[in-house]
Amino acid sequence: MEGWNNGIVDKGSGFIHSSIHPFIQKANKNNRVVSCAILLLSCLILTHCANESVPTGGKKDEKPPEAKKISPPNKSLHFTSTQIKITFNEFLKDGGFAQTLISPPLNKRPEFHVEGRTLTIKLKSPLRDSTTYTINFADDVKDLNEGNVASNFTYVFSTGDFIDSQKVSGSVVLAKDNTNQEGIVVSLYPKDSVDGILRSKPFYFAKTDKAGQFKIENIKAGKYLVYALKDQNYNYIYDQPNELIAFSDSILDLTDSVNDEVKLFLFDENKKKAQLDAVKSLSPGQLQISYNRPISNFKLDWKGFSKEDFAYIYPTNDTIIYWYSKYYIQKDSFFLSANDTILDTVRLELKFVKKDSLFTRNNILSGAANQPNRSKEDTAKRVDFLFQEFNKAVKINLTRPCININETKRLHLFEDSSTNYSELKFTVDEKTKQSIAVDFQKKENTKYSIEIPDSTVQDIFGKWNSKLVYKFITNAKNSYGNLHITLKTQHPENYYVIKLLDASNTTVQEFFFTGNGERKVSAENILAGSYKFVVIEDTNKNGVWDTGEFKNKKQPEKIFTYKESYQLKGGWDLDAEVKF
Repeated sequence: MEGWNNGIVDKGSGFIHSSIHPFIQKANKNNRVVSCAILLLSCLILTHCANESVPTGGKKDEKPPEAKKISPPNKSLHFTSTQIKITFNEFLKDGGFAQTLISPPLNKRPEFHVEGRTLTIKLKSPLRDSTTYTINFADDVKDLNEGNVASNFTYVFSTGDFIDSQKVSGSVVLAKDNTNQEGIVVSLYPKDSVDGILRSKPFYFAKTDKAGQFKIENIKAGKYLVYALKDQNYNYIYDQPNELIAFSDSILDLTDSVNDEVKLFLFDENKKKAQLDAVKSLSPGQLQISYNRPISNFKLDWKGFSKEDFAYIYPTNDTIIYWYSKYYIQKDSFFLSANDTILDTVRLELKFVKKDSLFTRNNILSGAANQPNRSKEDTAKRVDFLFQEFNKAVKINLTRPCININETKRLHLFEDSSTNYSELKFTVDEKTKQSIAVDFQKKENTKYSIEIPDSTVQDIFGKWNSKLVYKFITNAKNSYGNLHITLKTQHPENYYVIKLLDASNTTVQEFFFTGNGERKVSAENILAGSYKFVVIEDTNKNGVWDTGEFKNKKQPEKIFTYKESYQLKGGWDLDAEVKF
């Protein structure tokens, strides 16, 4: 409150006394006029000192701004103004209006100015005669406090006798799983603008809602190309490697009075150039090498390479796990090659263990029963299963890859608390070398223990395991059922892949189908639970789903998903029918 240097603050009472207005000090306390003057002056002082701000507090505002006054009115005819004012019911955020487009396009972009609740648009170009214009604000109209968006807000006017009345609606789904896509730009271009979405902004557009639905109105009668774009840089052009695209195979004819809804399938065409994404040291002797897209081949070289080293690639073909035996190296350079052309050199700080150490890091068998005092490195990982599937092999994971087996050793199988045991053979996973499988005839609802004797498996570092006792219990025979499936198609000329998925969307079984219109198959001895189907129209017959190609106008392969799920009970047979 600068300028009120003579003011005295009574900290006890909170009142402000002023010595610069003597007529107030001399006034009679009982004089109501003076009292009113004091009250009025106090209000003026407080008003002068306060900063003007938008009121806050109360329930959070989740409603978008609403237009209350528009001049000239929306959908005006014979429009001649060069300025448009739209007043909303709350204060607006001025974000530059970069996403706002006017169609048909103007030679010069309009100016947008926000002042409080009012948005002013100044047109800088002459308008065509007898033309309907649409200003689509996309997500640019937001309230000041919460940023709530008036999505797809539009202002329409015509310089002629009527407003264009053609419209189109439809939906956008993600091609690989048929899920609805929100916030996708659906664009219309004149039919003669070939691949206009690669170079220019759309004539008409709208964004999809939460249900993946869109609607574009006030379109001039004509024929149009239809696209959908997940626009990552908000320029309405398909120009980024991480953008998703969709297109309609047919020309949209808006000269007819009736039009079918348009359904667009959004896809990532993997047009990104393959390149190294990251190299990480996960643990002593273990690297993870990832690329930004699938690769066809891979090579690695470095001075620490030895014959025990090996690598495997994930099913996605974009990530490699490399195991090396010289776990004591602290830092080195790696020379990588992918697809015979992508060359990279990476120098890394490596996780390591000193060569002369006991190497007891990650001693994961400390909780196992009947463990002797260890002087050797533990390799097998103890996993506690609540239940072991009755009809599947027992799988025991390893901390590090197994490169050698003592052929004289056998695993010991104990049933319940019996001290008698039978001997078992086992196999090592050929790809990862990080698990062993043990298969034998099991009884239902029975406890078992498998003992892996000392020095049975040797890891990549040359360390043999200490003895491990691994315990589990089988489930019951009636935990399983049989699903009998009737497959029906109206397109016997096509090739299909039918996937049976469990409740966690894991593929339980696959069937391949072509030819006549009906076929019966079965999924037998599967766990009781919920199951559903996904069908792929496999046009190139490679057994997997393939994405589309925009340049070659190739749509992604169709996927049919079904809302219906089947509840299979243990000990039961269940019939299911899948039509596609």
